[in-house]
Formats: sequence, structure tokens, C-alpha cells
Amino acid sequence: MSNVILKHISHSYDRVRVLENVDLTIGEGEFYTLLGPSGCGKTTLLRILAGFITPSEGEVWIGDQNITDHGPEKRNMGIVFQNYALFPNMTVRENISYGLRVRRLPKNVQQDRCDYYMELAGMKEYADRRIQDLSGGQQQRVAIARALVIEPRMLLLDEPMSNLDVALRVKMREEIRSIQKKVGITTLFITHDQQEALSISDRIAVMRGGHVLQVGTPDEIYNSPNQEFVANFVGTSNLLDGRYVRPEQMQLLKSGDGIPARVTGIRFSGVYYEYTARASDREYRIIELNDGSGASFKDGDPCFVSVKPEVLSSAALKAVSSGISHDDAHLTAASSRAGQSAAKAAESAQNTARKEGRL
Repeated sequence: MSNVILKHISHSYDRVRVLENVDLTIGEGEFYTLLGPSGCGKTTLLRILAGFITPSEGEVWIGDQNITDHGPEKRNMGIVFQNYALFPNMTVRENISYGLRVRRLPKNVQQDRCDYYMELAGMKEYADRRIQDLSGGQQQRVAIARALVIEPRMLLLDEPMSNLDVALRVKMREEIRSIQKKVGITTLFITHDQQEALSISDRIAVMRGGHVLQVGTPDEIYNSPNQEFVANFVGTSNLLDGRYVRPEQMQLLKSGDGIPARVTGIRFSGVYYEYTARASDREYRIIELNDGSGASFKDGDPCFVSVKPEVLSSAALKAVSSGISHDDAHLTAASSRAGQSAAKAAESAQNTARKEGRL
């Protein structure tokens, strides 16, 4: 299948504008995610792509074919809905093979395809089980197999994990990505969960209020957000002279260089501690990995906030002389000195080692 292209898509419900001039290109075989809060227009965009809605403005293309006016039956899209939409009166096999029966394919083709996709989804041993006798994760596998068995042009996933508990969500998103890679199908995934988007996507489009704010790889979206909403919707960040610095890129020190501050909050998340520290004119968030020795600071402790030396970039160094605030200048300069001190210490250790014949 060729690239899927959405050109200048806008849509309104009555007089309410829900999509505004959206342009997206989804590459062949790509796992592409629309990420945004509820009401941002991502599900409407999926329904336009599926053919359930004709956009108020714009066009939908697959390669060089304009399919804007094609109904769902002519688009051959596989869809997994939020509630799965399985038939409770049918078995696993009957649910998965339903689309093949509607297409009146030969029975041997139905059998072979159904067996293949049941095996792929890990549901072959449950072939004769009723839907109501399956767990949520098993029902999701059936829904994915049913969408794939018709061998669609594209797979559309509309928040398929929203009804699962946290542990099962993590397991199922890995399984969905694994199945997608094996089949090689172009996939559009809808979610409001940032971790889901970052962990399984090839590219992400962040949406808000009917607009696409940024498109990029998970690394680009997380490490180089182009605006405050993206920086704080996809994780949290500290704003330093127009640069978004992630909490894990910063550190708290008991003494030395940095911005004088005081710890105003501690949140333990198992893998890490997240501190809130208040300086003279703002709050900072800092993440410290849990090494098993407990939190380094208590609520109310004085501290110094700085960017980790290994994170500090040349762009941050330039910012020191570009008219930034006193705290930001102090922060970047202090981090720069810390980095220089670390480099000098490493050089000194190497020289000592050479003298002693260890290098």
C-alpha cells in the first residue's frame, strides 16, 4: 500500500469546528499515533480516514487515488473500536471469520486465514470459546485478529486499551506492536496516553483543539518539543530561557553551584523520586532515580538546583549571555562550571593513573 495523505482536512459538527486544516502523511508500514486530550479531534480524524465521515473541507488520498468520497466498504480498512464491538453470541472463531463470510470467500480460505490470525493473536486454543468467557485482553486480541483477517489496506485503532488495567495495557501495547511489525501493515493508533504513544510509535502527531501542533518521532517529540503544551502534555518540563528541560535532566545538590531553592514536595513512584523545588521566582521539577538508599532530600530541605553537566549543551552555554533571567543565568553558569570541574577531575585521575602505571 502507498502512503496515506490527509490534505487540508477541516470538519465541523453543526457550527462547532473540530478540525482545522490538518495535513498529515502516514508512510507505508508506519505505526503512526494521534496523541492528544479528549475532544482534540483525533477520533474524528480516524473516522474521516475510515470513511464514516466526509470532511467539511479537504481530501483523503492513498497514493495517487483520491478516496474522499468512497464509503467504508470501498476503503478496506480494518478497525478496532474502543469497546471492541464483538458479537457476544458468537465464538472466537466465528467473530474473527465474520468479515470473510460477509465477503463470501471460499470456506477453505476462511479456515486458513482464520487459523493464521488466531495463531498470530495467540487465541487459537480459545477458538470455540464465547466472547463473554474471555478476559479483556483476550477480547482485544480477538478484535485485532478480526480486523486483520480481511487483510485490509490499513489498521485503525481507536483507543483500544482504554478499558484495560495498567499492567495489562503495558502488555497489550507490546503485543499490538509485535503483531503490527509481523504483518507490516500501515497503522493509525489513537490515544491520550503519552507513555503508550512514546513506547510503540514510529511517529506521533500531537493534537489540541483540532490542530496538529507537532509531528515527529517519539524522541523528537519528547526531547525537542516545539511549544509549552507539547512539552507538558508529553511528560513534564522546566522552562529555561525558552528551552524545555526535562526533570530527569536536572539535579538537586546539597551544596555548591546552582540556584538556591527549597524542596516543597516529594513524590515517590517506585523507579524514581520526583521533587518540587521552589526558588525565588519559580518552581522546578527534578527526578532522581531510586538507587535503594532512599530519598536524598526531605520536604523543606534547602537545596541547589542545576542542570546535569552531561546534559548541558552549547546552546545553553550561549544562553548565559543572551539576556536571560538571573536565576537561569546562575543555573546554566553553575552547571557549566560543574561540567568543567568534572572534566578536570577526570583528566587529573587519568594523569595520576598514568604515573602509577595503571594506564
